[in-house]
Amino acid sequence: MKDYYKILGVPPSASPTEIKKAYRVLAFKYHPDKNPENWLSEAHFKEIQEAYSTLSDTNKRNAYNDERWLMGMGSKTQYKEAVTPAWLLKICRELNASLATMDTHRMSQGALQDYILLILSDSHLAVLQLEQDITTNAAIVEALITATEKLHIKYLQEIEQRLVLVANNDTSILQAIDEHIEDRMRDARRDKLLPYVVALITLALCVFMYIYASWK
Repeated sequence: MKDYYKILGVPPSASPTEIKKAYRVLAFKYHPDKNPENWLSEAHFKEIQEAYSTLSDTNKRNAYNDERWLMGMGSKTQYKEAVTPAWLLKICRELNASLATMDTHRMSQGALQDYILLILSDSHLAVLQLEQDITTNAAIVEALITATEKLHIKYLQEIEQRLVLVANNDTSILQAIDEHIEDRMRDARRDKLLPYVVALITLALCVFMYIYASWK
């Protein structure tokens, strides 16, 4: 369920005036006319419009608040932080803290991929691109690279594509992404060859033992 309050960066207790003010600021910032040919900004702009359409209508807002509460997204007055580069970095670090306590061998690879892609959603990428906080973007990429260390290589392609969008043409961040992917591909090739190497060593030992037994 989308958190319209988070999208607009207001608490659930916000007044209609506060909601309208937040909408105007964000709509102006992410309007396609101000960001031509930027599909991420366009996608986020549509989410901002969707959020305002619901929260600016009293009946729609009441129904949304009830559904939001029933979905377990917190109390109706709980404050939700706005989506900012700093907030996204905090989420990435919390993910790594959780992964550090898990048995990654029993973890759902697909679920982890889905969660990382949720962090790297179109609207979140739009915020990162427009804010252009290179230091925070680099830290987000570093944190998500750490989070993907236990992911199978087949789950990495889409995540890699979105990390490149976070880099926003910064060469140092792009280099870190490339190095990570090269390391993972090398590990994947090694893991693929490992059973054959083990089989060859086993076969060699069997042959050696047979020859040794024959000599005796």
